[in-house]
Amino acid sequence: MPAGLPGARRCRGQALRLLLGLVLLLPATACAHRRVAPPTAEAPAARAPDLSGRVVMVLPAQPSSATPQAVSAAFDAEAAYWLAERAPAVHWTSAAELDRVIARAPGLGIDIHALDARGFASMRLTRIGDPLFGDLRRLGAIAGARFALLPASVTYTAARYFEAAVALIDTESGYVLWFAVVAGEPGPIDSPAAVATTAQALARALVP
Repeated sequence: MPAGLPGARRCRGQALRLLLGLVLLLPATACAHRRVAPPTAEAPAARAPDLSGRVVMVLPAQPSSATPQAVSAAFDAEAAYWLAERAPAVHWTSAAELDRVIARAPGLGIDIHALDARGFASMRLTRIGDPLFGDLRRLGAIAGARFALLPASVTYTAARYFEAAVALIDTESGYVLWFAVVAGEPGPIDSPAAVATTAQALARALVP
């Protein structure tokens, strides 16, 4: 009917504008999803994959201006102990062993004590990018490790306990398989026991 054509055109125009609006909205929605904040220590950690029989690099705690270097070193040692204690079926490659691997291959040009782990502080990452991905992939190939456990940060909170934000990463694909923020028992910032309980909390969260 000729009299109905203008109305039909208007309907089609409105439908096209609505469709265009939805298309433009999709990228913004996807970006918002990627920017989801990481979990806190109060949130229960997701279940980690079974690592039995696997080789896992345990990277050193990444530096922070708010955390003394001695604390990071103590956490590395405690994490190596508690992970081996809780999951002896996993082949853990400690930060100290990785340092020796890198010393034998200086051409790698990787400083595992200064990796680019900043992204974990601001969003819930599902996959890492370069330069972190490239570093872990090359290091994993040299160390014979498919997985890397990365303490992205160890911080002392206002509530007087340590928190560690830790990611388990597939070094071949870059996917973050597990991420959690764990908290230790309260204590002063120079307390070895406070650091030890934080590493112990990591081992419990990763290997329930």
